[in-house]
Amino acid sequence: MKTSLFGFAVCAAAALVSAVAVAVAVAMAAEPLRIGFLTDMNGPSAINDGPGSITAARMAIADFGGSVLGRPIELLTGDHHNKPDVGLATAKEWYTVNGVDAIMDVNNSAVALGIQSLTRELNKVFLITGASSSLLTGKNCTPNSVQWLTDTYSLSRAAVMPTIADGGKSFYFLTVDYAFGHALQKDATSVLQANGGTLAGGALHPYATTDFSAYLIQAQASGAQVLVFADSGQDMENAVKQAQEFGVKMRLVPLLMLIMDVHSVGLDAMHGTRFADVFYWDSNDKNRAWSKRFFEAEHHMPTALQVDAYRATIHYLQAIQTAGTTEAGAVVRQMKKDPIHDVLGDGGTIREDGRVIRDMHYYEVKSSAESKYPWDYYRLIRDIPAAQIYRPLPESECPLVR
Repeated sequence: MKTSLFGFAVCAAAALVSAVAVAVAVAMAAEPLRIGFLTDMNGPSAINDGPGSITAARMAIADFGGSVLGRPIELLTGDHHNKPDVGLATAKEWYTVNGVDAIMDVNNSAVALGIQSLTRELNKVFLITGASSSLLTGKNCTPNSVQWLTDTYSLSRAAVMPTIADGGKSFYFLTVDYAFGHALQKDATSVLQANGGTLAGGALHPYATTDFSAYLIQAQASGAQVLVFADSGQDMENAVKQAQEFGVKMRLVPLLMLIMDVHSVGLDAMHGTRFADVFYWDSNDKNRAWSKRFFEAEHHMPTALQVDAYRATIHYLQAIQTAGTTEAGAVVRQMKKDPIHDVLGDGGTIREDGRVIRDMHYYEVKSSAESKYPWDYYRLIRDIPAAQIYRPLPESECPLVR
């Protein structure tokens, strides 16, 4: 009888342990996969990225089904306020306290570089859809990061090479006086000199300049055929608008322009401007279908950054599903192995340095007379193959590919 009772007790204890183990496993499986979306919510990048990109990431989570490997997917959102210390503190709290597996966007290169280092240290994943520094896939590259946004090297090549091919040989630069502008001008100057162009001069302007008249007079007097804007956002918008108003007889080529820039300033001020981009909502049926869904939520057509927020989220979740794990190294390796593909179609590939490789497109802004319906803004000049745009791996400073 004692032996029977002892056996019963052992079986009961074993069953209890097993039940507890199952309960723990179920609880762990139900723990949400958390993605932190760190962006500029109210500053200079908010219109082209910010809240609209959060909407796009949420669309991706919904389209994926809301869960992965049996775990619900949560999106945490935060504002880095364009301050590295704020961004880094938020990222550290998300990673160490809130259980975030990946951080994305971070549309400030100084903030992004700090978070990239922290991400590697804690073995998490960094999906860079908002920062353009070429350092992120150059000498500061890590095996934990993927950079979607076109960097300064690629932006310069994609805009300058077609301009030279179309007969623009001499260039004048109007450059914002901080690291981003300097990098754009440096990279663009190298491209134009390597392709038979000449540098006729240039001028630096402070960030948030409102009066470009003196700079535009200098540019016109240089005799250059092409006026290149190595800036972005409101600086670029004001400069292009005033160049049109002053009747500057030069080809206007911003190195970074997005559809919300055109929408903000208007076709009358932007028409004839040429630039390169990776996405235009009206270029094919898949882009139109997705963009109309986005429009219902945000009431404007998406920028390339907002599209990339969707594509990066989907591709990350697909990699987790395929790899069968959320471990950062395995997931990023799977992301690099698989082509980027979703409802928008083919989206390129990811190189070993973490650089997303895809074609770009050279556009011209239509006049208001040419535009036939709302948001009908661009005319395609030519496609630019990926092989012509990105820094060749033999020239890379990324330690992963040396």
